[in-house]
Amino acid sequence: MANGIAPDTLPSHQRPRRRQWLGLAVVIVAVAVATVTVPPLITPHHEPRPAAPSSSSPQAAVIAATSPSPSPSAAAPTADVSPSARFVPITVEAEDLDNTLTGGAAPTECATCRGGARVRYLCVSCQVVVRATVPVAGKRTITVVYESDGYRALKVKVNNDPARTFQVGGTDWTTPRSFRFTAELPAGPVRVSLFNDDTPAPDVDQVVIS
Repeated sequence: MANGIAPDTLPSHQRPRRRQWLGLAVVIVAVAVATVTVPPLITPHHEPRPAAPSSSSPQAAVIAATSPSPSPSAAAPTADVSPSARFVPITVEAEDLDNTLTGGAAPTECATCRGGARVRYLCVSCQVVVRATVPVAGKRTITVVYESDGYRALKVKVNNDPARTFQVGGTDWTTPRSFRFTAELPAGPVRVSLFNDDTPAPDVDQVVIS
């Protein structure tokens, strides 16, 4: 009985048919099942974000091992360094006007000398001081070109170093000859003094620093 009226007392056109009730039940059940098993179509899909590997995890160790480390030049660029001065051989004629002649030392013409002249009359108080400027300090070879008509001796002093004595020989005053020695030279002005304060000396043509 509903609303106090027995179903059998309702008019035949107001009685719900059994087939309609059955169809309504089927629809309700289908909607319930679809709600549980099928996810909402408008729900946005998000990929799960991987957790950041910790420093102690194997993945972090692999990343640290394969990641290139910055080179020292990239981390701290160095300033440009200018190249050092380059040494080239230096040739100075004995009669050069920048040299110093003392006592009776004097230039004389010489057809066989490289500069067309040489310095003669080197004695006790007669010297020729050859001057040059060396760009780079170091051990250098000093070559003295001379002319002599026999065996003589020549003393050579570099800057304030003790003088060295060299025994030389020659056949005449027109044939150039030479001797050489090594010396440690500083960078800057260099003085090479040539003289003989004991016996006659040969004439000096030029000095080469190499």
